[in-house]
Order: sequence, then C-alpha cells, then structure tokens
Amino acid sequence: MPSLPVYVWRELQLAMTLLDENSSLREVFVVVLSWIRGDYKCFTVEPFSTYRFDEFSHIDENLMPVEFSSFLLSDIAHLKKVIFGCQANETEAIARFLRDTLTVDVDRKCPRCLSDGMRIFIGRYNGLLAFQCNVCGHSTYSDSSKVGSGELEFVNEKKLRELNMI
Repeated sequence: MPSLPVYVWRELQLAMTLLDENSSLREVFVVVLSWIRGDYKCFTVEPFSTYRFDEFSHIDENLMPVEFSSFLLSDIAHLKKVIFGCQANETEAIARFLRDTLTVDVDRKCPRCLSDGMRIFIGRYNGLLAFQCNVCGHSTYSDSSKVGSGELEFVNEKKLRELNMI
C-alpha cells in the first residue's frame, strides 16, 4: 500500500488539535472532510478508494447524518489518540478508521458471517438501502439482492428519515 505524503498526514494531525471534548460531531466531520477535500488526489487510490473516500469530496456535509453515526462525542479523545499515534504509511488502518468514524451503523446481523453491526448506504443506480458488514464487508440491498462493485453511495439524513431508519 502506498503511504500518504507525510505533509498530508500532518495536516490532519494539526487540524485535530482544534477539536476538544466540547466539539460537536458535525465539527469533527467537517475537519476530516475538509482534510480529504484539501488533498483530494491522495484519496483516489488504494486503500482510500476501497472505502470510497473520493465520494466524500462530493457530498454535502449539511445533509449527512453525522449525529446518527456510531461515533460519540466521548470518542473524540480516542480519535485524536489514533490519529496522533498513526504514521503516514499506515494507510489501511487510517482509511478503515476514518470510514468507520464517518458512516452510520445499524443494528443488523450480517447474512454471511452472522456478526452484529452493519453500515448503511444507498444504491447508486436503484435507490435501495444497502447494508455492509463491519466485519467481513459483505453487502446486500434491503431486498436481499447482491450489491455489485461501485454501486453504493453514502446515504443522507433526509433519505434515512424518509425510510424511517432514524
């Protein structure tokens, strides 16, 4: 895996110093999203492309259901500890951790590995809700059909409300 340029990683670490235990989830999201947007080209390659970081640069942060993510205000200290503890060459761990921080979890059992907890997305072409396992990565649509490669998008708060998911 290629590493992030050290200066890019340092930019996130510097931005994280602006956050404290009184920061809102939205503020955390905006800091990370601004960092991704500022160095967009770094996130169009593996492992960040696997976790669809390039899509983060195009979303409207005001529509994202940040307050419903599994990330809690009490997790800010842990987030900062991880970010300050990682090195720029730990790209897989960085990508996975940030994706987990920025997506919404639902209480649903994976049909493949039977573990609890899946992330919620929406089908890019069919508009169906989709669920991706936190453990094995298996993805299925709400109608139990298989998800193809590149078919998922981040789901916004309005859509989750329309579908009574939040």
